[in-house]
Amino acid sequence: MSSTVGRHRVLVVEDEPATRNMLRDLLVDHGYDVMAAEDGAVALGELDSTAERPELVLLDLRMPFIDGPTFVELLRARPESAHTPVLVVSGNVRQSLPNRVQGIRVLRKPFDVDALLEAVREMLPIGGASDDGDGTAC
Repeated sequence: MSSTVGRHRVLVVEDEPATRNMLRDLLVDHGYDVMAAEDGAVALGELDSTAERPELVLLDLRMPFIDGPTFVELLRARPESAHTPVLVVSGNVRQSLPNRVQGIRVLRKPFDVDALLEAVREMLPIGGASDDGDGTAC
């Protein structure tokens, strides 16, 4: 998917297909340009295959292959992604995150759509997609 001028790019990393698709559709419906991956390994491959970097990562913690905490460590090790904000959306927030957790916020599943959209807006640079949703819960 190509980026549109004025739209923020978000990478959704979630292994559960229904949740990944819901997050992608919700963000697209609210004007965001979205990349989606089913685990950390695929997400890193997506980052390697495009010059367009996400401005925010929505991340589940428990995933196969490369889990959330490992993904954050690998993301932070990349100079071009070292400061990309990460919104952890997970029911398992007790899982340890890397020591370098700057730019990470946690939203516990199940979450309210308005809370998710507000967190996304707050973590992105000023100017971009706006929220005009109905506030349903997920």
